[in-house]
Amino acid sequence: MSENAEATTPPDGELLFRLSRGDEPAYRMLHNRHQVPVWRMSLVLMRTTWDAEEVAATAFFELWRKRDKVRVVDGSVLPWLLATTAFAAKNSLRSRRRYQRLLNRIPHDGDVPDHADEVARAMDSLKISNDVRGALLDLNQRDASVVILCMIQELPASEAAVVLGIPEGTVKSRLSRVKSRLRGTLHEYAPTTEEANA
Repeated sequence: MSENAEATTPPDGELLFRLSRGDEPAYRMLHNRHQVPVWRMSLVLMRTTWDAEEVAATAFFELWRKRDKVRVVDGSVLPWLLATTAFAAKNSLRSRRRYQRLLNRIPHDGDVPDHADEVARAMDSLKISNDVRGALLDLNQRDASVVILCMIQELPASEAAVVLGIPEGTVKSRLSRVKSRLRGTLHEYAPTTEEANA
């Protein structure tokens, strides 16, 4: 979308209001505006491009389905969409693990396409590494959502709390607990003594 088209498109809050009245063009505008960051987050969280497409579609389906309950933060529905993407990805991974255990019992032939380059591009655009991606995949849904919103999207805890519908103190305590856990897993990212005391 060009800058001129973006300037004439109504803000997310107005589009969400119209969407709550069943306005399909408003839904399409929100989808077009936020599909790239939702897709990138889905791709980072999932193991294949097909699964990522399904998760991204689920996030936008939830935007339509829960249009009366979506929270706008700082004029944008993107934080809500990213938190929803994290929940959808975790649910999908859990289901796929069960399904994969069944498939592993069946002999099969053929190669599975590798989507590593596309994942790497998405991770670069989100400025996260393989180690961070692995740590994110190991977190439960609630903690992953807090990390995505506060650490990757750099939302303040107060705004993440609005998106997640929980108290700000809960966001801060989850974030503190996750940071402590990640320090052990991702020790190479820990601040130096000088940085910590700055």
